[in-house]
Amino acid sequence: MFTSLFLNILNKEASSAGSKPGEIIAGLGIGEGDVIADIGSGGGYFTIAFAGKVGKAGRVYAVDVKPKYLEFIRRRAAREGLDNISCVLGTSSGIDLLEAGLDLVFARNVFHHLPDPSGYFRTMIRYLKPEAKIAIIDHKPKRGFGFVSLFKHHTPGETIVLEMERAGYSLTKSFDFLPDQTFNLFRRTIRIHGQ
Repeated sequence: MFTSLFLNILNKEASSAGSKPGEIIAGLGIGEGDVIADIGSGGGYFTIAFAGKVGKAGRVYAVDVKPKYLEFIRRRAAREGLDNISCVLGTSSGIDLLEAGLDLVFARNVFHHLPDPSGYFRTMIRYLKPEAKIAIIDHKPKRGFGFVSLFKHHTPGETIVLEMERAGYSLTKSFDFLPDQTFNLFRRTIRIHGQ
């Protein structure tokens, strides 16, 4: 009961006008048939939205470290008749997607939770198509006594870029329409398996 309440609150926040979900989704350039991993999917707001964008030919992997969160998404997807969502239990060090051929990896408010972000995203490379995008949204550091500052739920933008470069990616685009968050797109610079 508490889990459902919490995840509904997360979804309400993600869908609010201040969070600019429409602008975020537009910035990702999602196409029909795309394969997406939603890392730290939480209550699944973006997972469900992505599933509608990629259509029946596409697939969305909801990835979270909490089985109860994934079960919440499974139930919601079933209620909405979406059969293009797969739930994947991850860890703080990586996931197993069986060479999924991803077009997009989306990580919103997750980066600051990763103990070794460059290592985590380095392991993702083998799941990516050559032109795949990595989208990272995270809170900017704040002063004061709010949740983000007190619990250090933030990462400086320059730290994200540095960690992603260490992992084998380069920054391709930055958006500045989120007042309290950074939003950056990366592409891999490392070639694997002849790609």
